[in-house]
Amino acid sequence: MKRIFSTLLGASCLALAANSAFAQTARARIADTPIRAEANLTSATVATLREGDSVDVIDAQGSWYRVLVPGIQGKPQVGYVMARLIDIVEADGSAQRSADAPANRAAVARGPQIPPTAAQIQQQHAKATARQQALKSEVDALQARLDALQNGQPIGQGETSQVPQPAAPRLQTREGVWFNAGFGLGTLSCIECDGWLNGLSGGLSVGRTMSDRLLLGVGTTGFYKSVLGIGLSAGSVADARLRFYPVRTSGFFITGGMGLGSVSIANEREYGLSTVLGLGWDVRVRRNLSLTPFWNGIGVVTSNANASVGQIGLGITVH
Repeated sequence: MKRIFSTLLGASCLALAANSAFAQTARARIADTPIRAEANLTSATVATLREGDSVDVIDAQGSWYRVLVPGIQGKPQVGYVMARLIDIVEADGSAQRSADAPANRAAVARGPQIPPTAAQIQQQHAKATARQQALKSEVDALQARLDALQNGQPIGQGETSQVPQPAAPRLQTREGVWFNAGFGLGTLSCIECDGWLNGLSGGLSVGRTMSDRLLLGVGTTGFYKSVLGIGLSAGSVADARLRFYPVRTSGFFITGGMGLGSVSIANEREYGLSTVLGLGWDVRVRRNLSLTPFWNGIGVVTSNANASVGQIGLGITVH
């Protein structure tokens, strides 16, 4: 079996070499003339010819020439070139253009026609559909330009209104010093309070970026409400603040802090331990500027008071 296979392989190589010995020389008429693997426009390009490059033509396949792919070392490789893209070179060195004189192709031996496969037909149909859609888009764009000219609008304005450009994505870059300020609604609960109280709430924080996922800094946050002329406030006076982004490319973060807190009722203030825990999302509006919706929970414990504040709001973050 191995000997039979070797014999058949040698015979096929001899046959291809014999065809190349009787091949006719042709020259490419244009630059980047494609040599395709099959005799159809959807087949892959295996090589290209520059204008004036020579190629050996073996036979003709309808409107295609079967040629030897130049520059292949070892076993010869065949490809296909559209007949109108190359000129057959006569014995006297003159070139006969195939498109101008189709009768000249009769001088080239004709091989059997190669029927397309089902996969090639399906691929041709898909590419034809894509080309049809692309042509329809171009026609629509040209019609939009014509309408713009008829209406006295600049062409650029007409094209922009018809073909909107996608917005460039905002990258979640974080580096250097960061700053955040936010305000919103707060809800206070405490031992001395009768139920829940709603009031104004806000906070500030600033720090340095340790990595694109971890930010460290200091912050302050609090709540204020006036009831019957009596001021009531609670919050963190100063705390060490941490902001962590679980996903590097996302604006979602978790924040936490611990430090000095205070509770004030009718100008009587007590200090104690405060904790902050919250989350938010940076929505980029500039390269280093974000709108940041947030929610924080704040707890303050003193020797005589125990208060908790929930706040929700919108802030800005500068990276």
